[in-house]
Amino acid sequence: MRWRRFAQGSAVAAVVALVASACLSEEGGGGGGGGQTGGGDKQVEVLFGFGGDQSKGFQAGLKDFQQSSGITIKFSEASQSFDTVVRTRVAGNNFPDIALFPQPGVLLDIAKGGKVQDLSTLLSMDQLKSTLVPGELDAATSEGKVYGVPMSMNVKSLVWYPKKAFEAKGYKAPQTIAELEALTQQIKADGTPPWCVGIESAAATGWPATDWIEEFVLRYGGPETYDKWTKHEIPFTDPVVKQAATEFEKLALADGNVFGGRKGVVSNAFATAANPMFQNPPKCFLHRQGNFISQKGFFPDAVRTNMDEEVGVFQLPGTTPDSRPVLGGGDLAGAFSKDDDTKKVLEFITSDKFNGGTKEGSYISPHKTFDLSQYPDNTTKEIAKLAYESTIFRFDGSDLMPGAVGAGSFWRGMTAWISGQKDLDQVLKDIDESWPS
Repeated sequence: MRWRRFAQGSAVAAVVALVASACLSEEGGGGGGGGQTGGGDKQVEVLFGFGGDQSKGFQAGLKDFQQSSGITIKFSEASQSFDTVVRTRVAGNNFPDIALFPQPGVLLDIAKGGKVQDLSTLLSMDQLKSTLVPGELDAATSEGKVYGVPMSMNVKSLVWYPKKAFEAKGYKAPQTIAELEALTQQIKADGTPPWCVGIESAAATGWPATDWIEEFVLRYGGPETYDKWTKHEIPFTDPVVKQAATEFEKLALADGNVFGGRKGVVSNAFATAANPMFQNPPKCFLHRQGNFISQKGFFPDAVRTNMDEEVGVFQLPGTTPDSRPVLGGGDLAGAFSKDDDTKKVLEFITSDKFNGGTKEGSYISPHKTFDLSQYPDNTTKEIAKLAYESTIFRFDGSDLMPGAVGAGSFWRGMTAWISGQKDLDQVLKDIDESWPS
């Protein structure tokens, strides 16, 4: 997820220097990487880009496995800049056995060099398809080869609300976009701005707005059109993209619809944008954001520690009650080695038996068959159920696009449009023209 990379510290240069030094002093991969086959040496290196509670949970989830399998796992936390570290290691022929990619675009780009294993030769794709949310495997599949399998899931298509105040008003969770529009107007008529929205994120300001566009391209265009858009097979100026932006504007940016006004959206920090809805009385009633905001540092502590009583959540609806697409992210396990030990670790961390930290962080398994009782509260269980009952999953679009667009012109364009610096047509044209040739 985009937000995670900008919530971490900034010591990228030091990390890159250390990794580059390691590349010069090593010819093989750490723990047997770089395409090795055979039985393995009972050591497997896993490179990942998350830290904090998520890292603790991931490592704790492999403790029993290491003891039972006899395989020692080397945890390499590249939390400063995963993209930079993994590319530097690949360039230096210093491969980890397994890498957990938060961006499928980076994984597929590296796979073009022929160093990443086709996981369909190591794992049972039929078994995975039977337990994963539909569409989960599509993100890192290219030309019939599967280069990444999800081992965690982030759910973005969520609308949060202050449970007690929401229910006291008699508001109901909508089942369609039309019903969401009606709820928005009902809240507005009752005298409160319906939505709280914030897109400020320092150097990454604008990224939360890209999620809104992706949500509605997926809903109005369907997964096939969404895939074409993220690959630039249809332009940013396509009518479905404009329709998506117009729906976002109609719901959350129209006069009286957003706390702080439209221009305030640009200055409201995304991390705390939802908090006004927990005031008494609420300053807003609806906030669209991913499941990560249930972690410490987002909702007020008094709300977060009493989540089930204070917070309600529903899935951002589709065009019909039977259409329930989910936009999200997650970490995709890719492999540079194919020895038996690597295969065993891959099989475990990509299975529904792996728990990557339901107690330590906001981990959600991508498997519909995961034991729901392992989730720490009813709110997280409900989020997982919404994801598992979804009709189709698609990965965050900006993470699939080239960095110049997905982490550049798309962010800037949304900021310029929302702040009134440019109109929508000009912004969409600018973003489209920024796509690398």
